[in-house]
Amino acid sequence: MSENALKETVIRLAEPVVRSLGLVIWGVEVVQAGRMVVRLFVDVPPGAPESLQAADREENEASAAPSSASIDQCEEISRHLGLALEVEDAVPSAYVLEVSTPGLTRLFFSLDQMRPYLGDMVEARLHAPVAPEAAAATDTVPRRLWRGRLAAVEADAFVLEPAALSLEGEASPEDLPPVRLPWTAVRRASRMYIFRQPVKPGKGPGKGSGKGSRKTPGKSAGPVPAHGEASPEAK
Repeated sequence: MSENALKETVIRLAEPVVRSLGLVIWGVEVVQAGRMVVRLFVDVPPGAPESLQAADREENEASAAPSSASIDQCEEISRHLGLALEVEDAVPSAYVLEVSTPGLTRLFFSLDQMRPYLGDMVEARLHAPVAPEAAAATDTVPRRLWRGRLAAVEADAFVLEPAALSLEGEASPEDLPPVRLPWTAVRRASRMYIFRQPVKPGKGPGKGSGKGSRKTPGKSAGPVPAHGEASPEAK
């Protein structure tokens, strides 16, 4: 079975249980690195509030609408999907199944998914190096990896305003023109959630000693073994 066919099978088998829980499928990722890993991402329907910050979540826990799928929901989907994949023998080789939320650093599977995140930092990894269309005036070297503010989403491409990130998590615009990235040229595109280090008393902005983290994982049911393998602990 091809990778695309496997993704379509996972979506078809997962859709009923995902929908019954009031969730939607965000996307499917298949990683072929040694043992195959099949990742299903589920999310709340479009229009639901984005994940609350920890402090706000505590304060609004009683009144706020669900901002993402729960760990229990991910585990339930994982059980149903794992059984369905085994019954259909959809994956002939050993594999690991993971079901999780996209998280704040969400991977994008379509241009439509990017539209609500205009103005956010995005990281794009490309199949081949691409330079800004105005690169002739700036002698910009083409890159396989671009990071920047999401400035526009078109029918078949998106535009980034290049920016660099400091260790403290501050985004600084690069002295480069915007770069237009056709969706067909993109190998992987994801939102970058920037966690800014708190400034210690007596220190100015950007002088914290710790390194800034740009990743906030989503909730996950953890890896689920296939074909009789022992189950590792959930993340």
